[in-house]
Amino acid sequence: MTLTELGLIIASGLAAGFINAVSGGGGMLTVPALIFIGFPPGVANGTNRVAVVIQNLAAMAAYHRLRITDHRLAFSLSLPAILGALCGALVSVRLDDAQFRTLLGIVMLGLLGPILAEPKLHTHPAIFCRRGRRGWILRTVFFALGLYGGLLQIGVGVFILVALSTIGGMDLVPANGVKVVIVFCLTAVALLVFVANGKVAWGAAFLMATANAVGAWLGAHWGVRKGAFWIRGVLVATVFVMALYLLGALSWIAPLLDSLRLSGISRMRGIG
Repeated sequence: MTLTELGLIIASGLAAGFINAVSGGGGMLTVPALIFIGFPPGVANGTNRVAVVIQNLAAMAAYHRLRITDHRLAFSLSLPAILGALCGALVSVRLDDAQFRTLLGIVMLGLLGPILAEPKLHTHPAIFCRRGRRGWILRTVFFALGLYGGLLQIGVGVFILVALSTIGGMDLVPANGVKVVIVFCLTAVALLVFVANGKVAWGAAFLMATANAVGAWLGAHWGVRKGAFWIRGVLVATVFVMALYLLGALSWIAPLLDSLRLSGISRMRGIG
């Protein structure tokens, strides 16, 4: 692995951890970054989950110390999410690289809407919690979220927060405490499937996990509430460009970079 590749893994891990601490969606940077430096898409998908598991394990410990998490609700919703994640992961490891790149690019473009709408969605009151139907609605929703989490993982935390807020009627802080438990459980189960199928690059995984943890620590301690708007803007722009890259819309960039590199080598030889 070159210094440039190491730098990209560390930079994307730091940025993802920071963004996850402020809002969510950091995986939309790390998975494409791993693909960009040469990992097969399936391996990038599995490798990213190691960092997600470690990050959420640390977050679970923090919320437990603060006595914020509703453990009964968290584990009751984790059960359908785990079942969905197992199904989604079994499908994901069977996708070929071209199919996964296309699916990932399309999903990333689709996630731009929820990322932009997330702050407004959190302010909406729950519409089902007064009707006595919250339990089965939440379990159905969380099975679907687990299915998506097992398949792609990217942005699942954002969707979980929105579901807990709009359907469950929870405030953002306790919802985050429940979210980290659910994400940890469904990701850990999905990770086992990826490990069993040889879809994890452990060196890159632990390096990214370390960078992710540092980024999350910085985001949590600096807060940057006033800067959340700009962070979300940068995330949207980056995700948009990476989605176009995955879909092949920016395929002209690689030949251009190669030609510039070869031109520079030729000039250097001419000078020598």
